Amino acid sequence: MILNKKYLKSCIYIFLLVALSGNPYFNLGGKTSQYLFSIFVIFLSLTHLSYFYPVNKKNIPFFIYIISFIFIFIVQRVNLGFLSFPSAIGFLLKITFGYIIIRYLNCSFKNYYLNILYIISLISLFGYSITLFGFDLPNFLNESKTTYKSIIIYTENVSDISQGIRNSGMFWEPGAFAGYICLLFLFYLGEIRILILENKFKLFIILLSFFTTFSTTGYLILFFLLIITILKEFSSKYRIFSIFLSSVLFALICIIYLNTDFLYNKVSNQLAASSNLGGEFSNSRFGSFVFDLHYIKKNPLSGNGFHEKTRYIDHQWLQGEELGHGNGFSNFIASMGILGLLIIIIFLLIYYKRSNLIFLVAFIGLLQGEQFLNFPLFLSLPFVFLYENNNSSSFNLS
Repeated sequence: MILNKKYLKSCIYIFLLVALSGNPYFNLGGKTSQYLFSIFVIFLSLTHLSYFYPVNKKNIPFFIYIISFIFIFIVQRVNLGFLSFPSAIGFLLKITFGYIIIRYLNCSFKNYYLNILYIISLISLFGYSITLFGFDLPNFLNESKTTYKSIIIYTENVSDISQGIRNSGMFWEPGAFAGYICLLFLFYLGEIRILILENKFKLFIILLSFFTTFSTTGYLILFFLLIITILKEFSSKYRIFSIFLSSVLFALICIIYLNTDFLYNKVSNQLAASSNLGGEFSNSRFGSFVFDLHYIKKNPLSGNGFHEKTRYIDHQWLQGEELGHGNGFSNFIASMGILGLLIIIIFLLIYYKRSNLIFLVAFIGLLQGEQFLNFPLFLSLPFVFLYENNNSSSFNLS
């Protein structure tokens, strides 16, 4: 009975972490949702007080991580003359929330993440099929949120229909769903062959839903991981074959990329458009990057903060607008500076003991498409590897 309660609690925890990392129904943008989230994290902290007190070797990394970001906020207050305390506190609470969930799940985190993605993917295929055949889904969101239709466990991005029906899963955008699926394979780098052997059907469903996202960034990252996996995990026994297969696969990917509208044409058009912006804002990944360079140069180390008053100080006409920023990498640097990104990267490299460079390239690649660093899961990623038990090799949950 105790095991069942713990299992149920773990399932609820992993669902909440994933849901609060991009489900429109759990949107953390409004004041009401921010207050509710703050109360919830405080309550969660009190129920897991041993994770914070007394200070010991298990929680010291968390305090160093948090204090590092607090230092950046202090520098921003001095440098900019203004700091949005709700934004800063919300940022720290997201990290705290992720830390509690990840530490509670401990070495089982990756397994629970695999299972929740499998369930999300399975449901998404039903939702995607329904919308593909022209049926309307009910909407549990406020009617003012016209860009989304959500039944909580599945989201339809209404604004995206003009580009064709794509699978968003339970997230705000198909690219976000693809990114969280790519993250699963990043968790298992060096163990992907075992992951596949032990979870064939689950991965079939997850990959089937992945390909229905039609995400440019997601496809490129997963193809990159596929080639790396072939070279790393099969080269010891089948060296010549693995090199040949990866070369053929790379050539095939290039051919598909150059001859597919939503891959080549999309990237080419965005690159061309970004070169003609003249410093104005664009919500494409390349246009956003070019725009953000102005603010990165303005305050390269500590950034310009999250509040629009300082974040867009030289573009006041953008303040109060729903911008839909398209590049999570440049946006985070413009907001938290190079130091903010370095803190996350350094902690990842310290605790990720396997293919550091590959993980880092894929991690930065994922950020090019979506605002993942606005959410608890990506902000607390270092703790996944900190609390991972390296001796645990079980991939299935009963």
